[in-house]
Formats: sequence, structure tokens, C-alpha cells
Amino acid sequence: MTDTPGPGEIDLDYITPINDRLRAMAPPVTRELTRREADTLLRSYLEPPCFPDAVRRLAERHLLVLVGQEETGKRLGALALLSRMSLAEGTVTVLPPGRSAAELLSRTEYAPGRAYLLYDWIIASTDRTELINLARKLAELGSYLVVTRNGAPSQAVEVEQAWGAPDPGELFDLCLSTYDLRAGLAPEVLAGARDRALTLTTPAQVVRLAAGLAPIEQPAGSTRPQPVLAELRGRPRP
Repeated sequence: MTDTPGPGEIDLDYITPINDRLRAMAPPVTRELTRREADTLLRSYLEPPCFPDAVRRLAERHLLVLVGQEETGKRLGALALLSRMSLAEGTVTVLPPGRSAAELLSRTEYAPGRAYLLYDWIIASTDRTELINLARKLAELGSYLVVTRNGAPSQAVEVEQAWGAPDPGELFDLCLSTYDLRAGLAPEVLAGARDRALTLTTPAQVVRLAAGLAPIEQPAGSTRPQPVLAELRGRPRP
């Protein structure tokens, strides 16, 4: 067993976190995440306790900023929230993290009935007026935007949602069930792995631990996950 990424399991947090300096140097490219890619990433998703309230608030406001500690599943949570909305288009547009609130409000083009995601917000704004105006603009278009940022909630309480990780034991069990990883494993191995999962601090670590139980050699036609490094990145827009 290992909690390090294999050559390709799906990772709840998609990528190893990078610091703000490196992220700021990344090209400001808008990307598209297809419905098929989103469904693959959400296959083993477990909703945290705050999820139902977040669904309700996003449906009402059309904008939600998920706020919390690093590696608590905010990115995948944002994608899961958008998948609950009624949208005309099947793709999710991933916006560059370096846009300010003013740029999101006045310099970003939003199409009607679309889903938008901005994760790891660099230029995070706690300006309540700007964010509420952005929510109103999105509501008029029937579109939705979910943003993730690290830190604590601000005064912009109308559009912010405190985020937390799901239960690690329940997430571990879901991964075993989703990817049919119980077959062929001794009960004591599964019990030991689950005990270890309870000590892990992030959803990504739990998923990596469960994926590490899969045998290296898989029979033809197996439905167990093949190595695919899933990142929350789509193809650059033309």
C-alpha cells in the first residue's frame, strides 16, 4: 500500500498544490472541461456535510466562493456543485486564477446558461459590493460561477461558503466500492488500510491510498481504474 500517486489514479485535488508565484506565472488561458471529463473526476466524489447548503446557495445566488484550508477538496467540490445546476451547455469553462473581482465583473464574457469555474483564486477579493454585483450579472444570464480560495470567510458572506473535507472513512469505502477494489484483498489488509485512511488529513491522500490497493496487473476487461493523471484542466479555447 502507498499514499503516493501511482502512474495514474484520479486525484481528488487533481494536481499537487503550487505556490502563488508559480501559479501567477502560468499563462492566463481559459480552458474547457468536458462533461465526460467532469463525470470521470466525480466518479468517486463524496459530499462533505456543507454540500447541501452550498447547492442551495449556488442555485439562489449563481455565484459561490468556497473558502477553507488547502487540500480539503474545494476544487472537486466546486465541480460537483456546478454539476447540480441546470445548464444548457455540457462543458465547464475554467477561468484563469489571476483575474481580479473587477475583471471578473467587467472584463469577462459570460454566455447564457453556462457553468464557470475559477480555482485557487490568486487575486482574491473580499469586496462585498463587487462580488454581489457579479452574482447579479450571472443570475441575469442564467449562468453559474464557483470560485475556490484558501483562507477564512470574509465580509462577503452572501456569496461565500466555508468548506471542509468529507469523512475519510466514508470516502475510503466509497473508493473501494466505486472501483471494485475489495475483490481479492484479505479482510485484514482492507481493515488496516481503512484504519490508516482515518489518520489522513486530505481527501487526495485517502483516494491515493485506496487506489494503491489495486493490483498492478489487471485482467483484460477489468473495470478497475487505469493510470490516468486527472487534472482540472481542459483544452485551450481557440
